[in-house]
Amino acid sequence: MARPRADFVTVFAVLAVTAVVSTAPGPLLVVIRGEFGLTYAELGLIFSAQALAGMLTNIPAGMVADRLPARVPIASGGLGLSAGTLLMALAPSYLVLLVGSLVGTVGATFIVTSSIAYTVAQADAEQRGRVTSRVMSGVQVGAFIGPALAGVIAGILGWRAALVAPAVLSLCAAAVVLLVIRGEAPPRPRVRDRAFGLSEMRLPRVVWPIIALAMLLTGPVIGQSRVVLPLYAGEGLAFEPAVVGLAISAMSAARAVLTFLSGNLMDRAGRGIAFYAMVLGALGAGLLFTLPVGLVVFIFAGMLSAVTGLGAVLPSVLIGDRVPKAYVGRSLGVLLTAGAVVQLGVAPAVGFLLDVHGYELVGIAMAVLIGLAGIIGWRVVGDLPWKRRTPNDLSA
Repeated sequence: MARPRADFVTVFAVLAVTAVVSTAPGPLLVVIRGEFGLTYAELGLIFSAQALAGMLTNIPAGMVADRLPARVPIASGGLGLSAGTLLMALAPSYLVLLVGSLVGTVGATFIVTSSIAYTVAQADAEQRGRVTSRVMSGVQVGAFIGPALAGVIAGILGWRAALVAPAVLSLCAAAVVLLVIRGEAPPRPRVRDRAFGLSEMRLPRVVWPIIALAMLLTGPVIGQSRVVLPLYAGEGLAFEPAVVGLAISAMSAARAVLTFLSGNLMDRAGRGIAFYAMVLGALGAGLLFTLPVGLVVFIFAGMLSAVTGLGAVLPSVLIGDRVPKAYVGRSLGVLLTAGAVVQLGVAPAVGFLLDVHGYELVGIAMAVLIGLAGIIGWRVVGDLPWKRRTPNDLSA
């Protein structure tokens, strides 16, 4: 077995550190609310501002990834994430805390977008699925570690120390990136552009069907894992918060493992295998929500929702397969922005459907969307087991 490339291992570690830092404030929210005397609305504004900052930064981050060597935006993002988190840790007021959160989100966006762009562009076509899935699983590894680490540090040294430690970790990761990740900027397209002008926004036509398919999948997949299942356990089954957290963490861990393994499946059996595993998992979970509320339904819906991890990195891999390297960064930026737009509306949409007719209507709506995605994906993915096409064929 070939030894993993040092640059890919470094990108995995950087993504894990980014997730550790980004998720560190989660367990501290109650303490932060008491420290600054915040209302729940003011506390929620932190997350809304983060979502908006990420949405507005993804496309510029992708454009930068297309124009500069990868180490520059990744390391700069690490510095921004560290600075923003330190600002939160030292914040004397809510306003400073909010500004720190925004700065950190911008830094994290540059790290993630540039890291994914670098990975899908540098990986060999025949191993792109495996490399991308393993590198991107660093996000889920960090998201698993971050809250627990922050909680332990806060219990010993206080909530501010629980933010200082991850900030220092991000600073160290930025230094490692500068030492390990080398190479030049992606090759420029032949058409002469103004630096970072509106002409930079154009994308190859092959990108738009991938983005449309990803948006169609994002609503049901994110809605199930982040909104419906936690509500189902806490409200429908009346579980205590600790039990809900444990159950969701277990499902997240299973999804992370499947995401890590999905690359081998995509490279050996085709992109379509991962896509339809994702579709069938989400479809099955949606249909289960139409049944009467019960523990068995929750367990099996959680298991099927975890299966969607097999297709978690598929849109990024498809972009790496089909898009010229000069356009990979901005294509991923638009992809991530489109996903963020959908995520902003997921919770309100689920809440509205629950108010109208409960979990049954939510399940039907999700099943319809997933079924539609399965039909459209037949043409977009185009890499089905009975019609196998190699990554080299897809990029031709």
